[in-house]
Amino acid sequence: MSVLTRPAVLLASAAVAASLLAAPGAAYAADGTTELTAAQMKAALEEVSAASDSAAAEGWRSAAEYRFALSGDVVEYHETITGDRTHGWLSVVFTADGGGTSNLFLDEGAGAYHWVSDPREKAALKMMGRTPVKYAFVADKTVDLDDYAPAPLGDLAEGDFVPGTKTTHDDGSADYAFTEAEGAAIALHVNAASVLTGIDVTVTEDDGTGSLSLDYSYGPQSVTLPTAGQTIDYRTLATGVAYLDMPATVQQAAKAGAANTRKAAKGRKVKVSTLRKVVRVDVSTANSKAGVNMVKVKNVTSGVNVYAVNPWTKKTVKYSVKASGKKVVVKKR
Repeated sequence: MSVLTRPAVLLASAAVAASLLAAPGAAYAADGTTELTAAQMKAALEEVSAASDSAAAEGWRSAAEYRFALSGDVVEYHETITGDRTHGWLSVVFTADGGGTSNLFLDEGAGAYHWVSDPREKAALKMMGRTPVKYAFVADKTVDLDDYAPAPLGDLAEGDFVPGTKTTHDDGSADYAFTEAEGAAIALHVNAASVLTGIDVTVTEDDGTGSLSLDYSYGPQSVTLPTAGQTIDYRTLATGVAYLDMPATVQQAAKAGAANTRKAAKGRKVKVSTLRKVVRVDVSTANSKAGVNMVKVKNVTSGVNVYAVNPWTKKTVKYSVKASGKKVVVKKR
């Protein structure tokens, strides 16, 4: 999925946090810190994974704060993920300070609803008369909410575990701290039942720092998917975007066909049959590049017409490509 841009260092932070997660709660005792070996950390992660997955059986919610500082510039992002396991739905709300908000919805076993934010996509929707649309739906039967849950067992099983420390608190909760192989400093928080409640990650590099602070809550959640009126199939949207360039695409196909026909004639008289064959090849190439079977060819006296009709606006763009002795003449119709 498709679908949200972040600085690379923050992506690394989030990936580390998602794969390493947390460690188990301790017995009720006063605060105290002990050392854990890599093997002990692995066992702890497996315990918290099971406990957190159980807690998220009906749903979960995570609130994340990302902060990226580079050469004196600071950018902050906020992300809220709500997982409704009862219906198999998940929502992601991503907001950049000083910027806009992006939404993403997942429908387990069905696909993803991607927020339409690209200016050309919005222009296509306007051209198509679909301005109420806010999401493009991508069908994908492999969508699985477990991939976004607090305790992905698959990631834990494949992770590289490192030694760390455990600090226990008198209410039974615990904090675990360690630095993973690539330098991310991670603090993990669990409650007395060994359920993951929070993650703090800090990444420091030569030109800046990145941080992630994440909190979890559990239980039934409410997610509402976009309505049919707010949604368009992504293939239909892609077709609309291609038709924004229809005039240029038709013109380029006609001119390319003419140029290649002249080349094929090698200075001799242009054959109409050759022109028609060559132009059709160039029209096919233009359609492949556009990703839509947009441009058509029709035989006319001495050559062909290269044209396209916008299915939404009904406007037509047409060029004639004709043989004239040793020349090929292209005219807009």
